[in-house]
Amino acid sequence: MKVNFELEEYKMSNKQYISKIISEQCVEKADGYFFGKMPGTRDSSQFYLSRALYNTDFLNCVAEEFYKIVENEIGNFEFQITGQEFSSIPLLVSIPILLEKKYDIKLNSFMIKNERKTYGIHNYIEGNTLDLPVLIIGEMCNSTNTFLHCHNVLKYQKFVILPYIFAVLNKYGSKFPNWNSEDRYLKRDFKPLTILNRDDLKIWLIMKKS
Repeated sequence: MKVNFELEEYKMSNKQYISKIISEQCVEKADGYFFGKMPGTRDSSQFYLSRALYNTDFLNCVAEEFYKIVENEIGNFEFQITGQEFSSIPLLVSIPILLEKKYDIKLNSFMIKNERKTYGIHNYIEGNTLDLPVLIIGEMCNSTNTFLHCHNVLKYQKFVILPYIFAVLNKYGSKFPNWNSEDRYLKRDFKPLTILNRDDLKIWLIMKKS
């Protein structure tokens, strides 16, 4: 795998490089507050991870960290991955490519549409599916219902769903909100697996200034 020049020159780890790109390219500060997608929510900053999801070096680092996290937390790759359009598409493509190329692991992926098609076969799912459990992935854990939407579609389609979710970034810091009461995230009994949290980005900015 081609090593990014920046990683090689500064001896960055995958997580440091991911932190660098998100901190420098994917955060917008408001003059006051931004209104959130969910009613009544607002924040002093917003993340736009789509700016990084078409950076091949960034995606390679994410795929490497996905491999490590799955090895440590799940222990096998006997599953397939899915996510909601459109933000998950780069992850659904790049992760299986790297796993097969570097580790000889074949990982099937498919996408869940925001809404069922209104014509043809009226499908929610794009891509081919296998008779394997499903891991839901996404770019970020935030206040929207991306993971819950995928969960509901998979449940409706009778898939076995792994009790985890994977995301590049947890925007809330080292602790998640109360998953038992915040049903919009993914109801309960699902363990979030993330590469970074908001606190990691603060650490990167401190390292950069020092």
